[in-house]
Parts: sequence; C-alpha cells; structure tokens
Amino acid sequence: MRMRKEDVIQYIKDNEDKALKKASQILHKETNMQSFNGIIGGKNVTYDVNVIEYETPEDYVEAWMQSHQKKYNDERNIPYTKSSHRVHDMLQDSFLAEFIRNYLARTYFKKHD
Repeated sequence: MRMRKEDVIQYIKDNEDKALKKASQILHKETNMQSFNGIIGGKNVTYDVNVIEYETPEDYVEAWMQSHQKKYNDERNIPYTKSSHRVHDMLQDSFLAEFIRNYLARTYFKKHD
C-alpha cells in the first residue's frame, strides 16, 4: 500500500513516545528525538542513499533498509560499537521497525515538499 504524507506524519506523532521508550530499552540508554534522528536520520550518507533520488517513499525506505543490511553484514563481527548494530537491534522489534519505516518516509516527504 502506498504511503501517504498525512498518514505518515500522524503515525509519527501518535507513536513517538512509545518508540523512544522502546528505543531507550533496546539501546540501554535514554533516547530522545534528537539522538534517534542521529541514529536513523543521519545514515543517508553512511548508507549512500540520497532521499531526493527516489520517486516514492517506498523506494527510498527500501533502498535505505537494503543499504543498512549490507552495512550491518559487513560490520556484524566488529565489536558492538557501530551504529549499524544499534539500528539492527531496533529493527528486530516489529513496532520499532514500523516506526523507523514511517520515520524514513517522513524524511522523504520533507525533502520532496
């Protein structure tokens, strides 16, 4: 199903507190929106994904997820210091995985306004 800007923005608004609480539990440290953005929103360069190069939010989210998986696979045997480990851990939680997908879609919509 196609992501709609209004739905994505409302989803983030409705679920932000729950997502930050879950992220804090998974990461074993207090996570606010700024640190969450650093972990997720700051990965476009790391993952070599440019949001403006994609035609749809779904294409962007999928490219981001694939690039994350490749980065994680490359770094999985490195001691737990890489952000790919933290992203991977959050993606193991189905609620947080959905929140991250919507968070990325919101980024897409912001850049395509």
